[in-house]
Amino acid sequence: MKISARIDRLIDKQDSKVKAMASATFDGVFAVHGIRVVDTEKGLRAMMPSNSYKDNNGNTKYSDIFHAITKQGYEAITRSVVGAYEYKLAQTQSSEVEITPAEEDGNMDEGDEAEEEADMGVAF
Repeated sequence: MKISARIDRLIDKQDSKVKAMASATFDGVFAVHGIRVVDTEKGLRAMMPSNSYKDNNGNTKYSDIFHAITKQGYEAITRSVVGAYEYKLAQTQSSEVEITPAEEDGNMDEGDEAEEEADMGVAF
């Protein structure tokens, strides 16, 4: 079975164990949305979408909407989703730009701007 995963949204909250929301497709014919990437004591895990309900004692319980039947299936889903998360995180981090204090001054004259735009391939 081929499992393809993608990260739909990164969650950047310091106090949250949920790091991202993901979707996965199975053999290109079945899709699952709402998979959570969660940082647990055992590392990053894929948590399936679930419904919550109250039991007879008023306790909140959760029931997975979709779940793997075997340990190997669960591990394959987790590898695919966590792999997509790590890839997306690396892409996000590699596209960050840091401005040094000299650049923050904004002391570029018009000639410098035109030169910089030419270096970046920007044309107006």
